[in-house]
Amino acid sequence: MAAEFQLMMIAPVTLFLTDLDPRARVKGSRDGLGAQAVWSATGRPLIGNLTTVTDSLAGFTTLLVGLRLAELASADELDNPTNAFLVWEQMAAYVRHAVHGHRGFFGLQRIAARAAKAGGNGGRVHLSAQPEYQILSNQRTDGLLGNYTAPARASGLVATGSPARLTPEAAAFVDAVYLPRLESGWGADARHLVRELRRDRVVFDLGATEKRESVASIFSPVRSHQEVAFYRYHLVEGGPGDPTEGRQPRFAALLEARPSESVWPSRPYLMAIADDAESRGWSDIADLVRRVVACESVLAPATLLFSYLLGRNGAHVDKVVADIRSSWGDRLDSIDPLAVSALPGHDWPRIAEALTGGDYPELIRVLAERNATVMRERGGALAWLEVTEQDELRVRFRDEPAGMPAGDEIPELWWHPYFIPSLVSMLTAIRKGDA
Repeated sequence: MAAEFQLMMIAPVTLFLTDLDPRARVKGSRDGLGAQAVWSATGRPLIGNLTTVTDSLAGFTTLLVGLRLAELASADELDNPTNAFLVWEQMAAYVRHAVHGHRGFFGLQRIAARAAKAGGNGGRVHLSAQPEYQILSNQRTDGLLGNYTAPARASGLVATGSPARLTPEAAAFVDAVYLPRLESGWGADARHLVRELRRDRVVFDLGATEKRESVASIFSPVRSHQEVAFYRYHLVEGGPGDPTEGRQPRFAALLEARPSESVWPSRPYLMAIADDAESRGWSDIADLVRRVVACESVLAPATLLFSYLLGRNGAHVDKVVADIRSSWGDRLDSIDPLAVSALPGHDWPRIAEALTGGDYPELIRVLAERNATVMRERGGALAWLEVTEQDELRVRFRDEPAGMPAGDEIPELWWHPYFIPSLVSMLTAIRKGDA
């Protein structure tokens, strides 16, 4: 069986690693090996619209409603509608926190602190686009506008151009589904809310008022059939401009047919998905999923080993190799046989071969070379790790101390998302909220 598996072919897919997908960036990550370019390019043929941070259906709902309200608020104004959107984002965040107990949204820390403090102020909070009232250090770039607009545009929800505005289909959806829910607290077509969003500062009551409850109804855990169909088409299936040319809807159907207890992928789960794809005659999906598995079998241990090496400044290569061998054994049997052909470029196949053959001295040197290449591509910065002429490690950038995973942990190791958790989160939210 192993020999047969080694002979399996992966359909060729061109990976463009010069222009990094800005929607792939993992916030706060330090990527000294440039692994992000590999896993994002590997995941994009399967999931074309979502990013690593767009994992909240409520986040997309907040964006759509906010952009529509901001457009209405600026219909007869010369001002940029961004300020109105920021106020709505704050209001929605306070309501999600106070009414629904949501935790996974941008600005939670400030929202929770200010909501707690508001208890001694009659339950009132101040909303404004002014910096001192924003719920993030820069709400424009770090909030929904900065993180969800591009994925929403890729999903056919936001039109091209600036400022961001909904497509006609998305605007009609908001008008038909969400504006009526706001009427009980804010009047027909939410006209009183639209008027409030034009103000420089809004005082909002977190108590159980009709205004608060009408906003809370936007985020009801039970969704109408219209909502489910709309979000499934645009977010799960990629929308009218699906850049995967129909692969994402089929991949999503496979994930939905085999629900997982975790949004995070794993090797056994994805291999089962690949088998399911083959059984349906979707060999292109099966090949792409196996490519993901093959790449991660190298990217995950290489990334963790590199972090470990950054904590070994001054150590001799022989000593480091001995430590690696004591943890991982003479070689890693978990490296997928397809990894060398699936990984792009020159360095990554060499890393795969060194891991497979247990050539740890070569592995250390190639990791250092890979880091030097990445630093040059980023503008000529010095490499974080070097191997000196005396075969000692010279570390210029000391990351958080990282231990080395045991050899028996490597087969189950999974470190990079490939955008899969975000798609699974969309499926889970739709399934749980289906009326």
